[in-house]
Amino acid sequence: MGNRYVTVTITRQTKAVSEKGFGTPLVLSTSKNLPYKIYTDIEQVANDFATTTEEYKLFSRMFGQNPRPAEIAVFGVQYNGTSGDPAVLVDALNTLIQTHNDFYYLVSVEQGDDEIAALAEWTSTQEKIYAASTSSETLYTMLSGLYDNVFLLVHDQPRQYPAEGLVALLAPQEIGSYTWTFKTIQGVAPATFDATKINDIHNNNACTYIREGGVNITSHGVATSGEYIDNVQATHFIKARMTEAVFRLLATQPKVPYTDAGIAMVVAEVDNVLKQAFRQGIIAEENGEPLYTITVPKRAEIPANTRAQRILPDIEWTAVIAGAVEKVEIRGVLTI
Repeated sequence: MGNRYVTVTITRQTKAVSEKGFGTPLVLSTSKNLPYKIYTDIEQVANDFATTTEEYKLFSRMFGQNPRPAEIAVFGVQYNGTSGDPAVLVDALNTLIQTHNDFYYLVSVEQGDDEIAALAEWTSTQEKIYAASTSSETLYTMLSGLYDNVFLLVHDQPRQYPAEGLVALLAPQEIGSYTWTFKTIQGVAPATFDATKINDIHNNNACTYIREGGVNITSHGVATSGEYIDNVQATHFIKARMTEAVFRLLATQPKVPYTDAGIAMVVAEVDNVLKQAFRQGIIAEENGEPLYTITVPKRAEIPANTRAQRILPDIEWTAVIAGAVEKVEIRGVLTI
């Protein structure tokens, strides 16, 4: 509707920018070739896999958690674990991510040492998390110290798929709001390991499933590198969201000027992501304030040649990670 006295012009700055998802697990199936697809419940799984297959058992464990993902992806590569070359699985994943790279977690029915090692090495080149169940002492000692984004759960009954159930339990939750320790996986019995075995598993940067204080829980939330895996996820989350936020600014604004005001626009996007990380529990606080700082140069401090190339350098931030309490030491004295 027009008005002879007032003219309103609205410019949309709502261009969509793809955001990396952190809630979608991918199941790598090996009983048959199957194009990438999404399941939302176990009934859909039954259309592709008989209830006797390992794939169906794995999906049952994942869909049986509470909470559990709204969607679980599947991709099938026919593979023989007895005589096959694990490079086939890696090649298939490299092909898949050219068209479908929207999953964050990787799990598989394959539990052989060679297959898990190959998938772990592949995941180490991606910003994804690979979780596997195993009973192999050889494997968890071999992988110890190697990978930031690989989680190994050792169990005497790995076909109960405890690691995969844990992924399903955590995937729908906000990164920063949980650790991988102390979690109860529906449908999984505790491993029958003694204290010596459990300590050995922990010393080699792996997890198991135990009964402690009358509760079934995951025992150790670390990646095979020894880093806490929620810290690894925090790194993935901040990097992805910061990249998306700054790119959205560049893509939706007619121009971000190379001035102190324009630099401040970029810094504001960085600040917003760090504030989001704080709200999700990734960044620590003191007296209610998030513990992070951002430093940025003034336009006049940036070399002319750099400005001529339209590169904005040296935006740096430092944040204190919140972490979590996973062990408590209490000392007391009783007197009379």
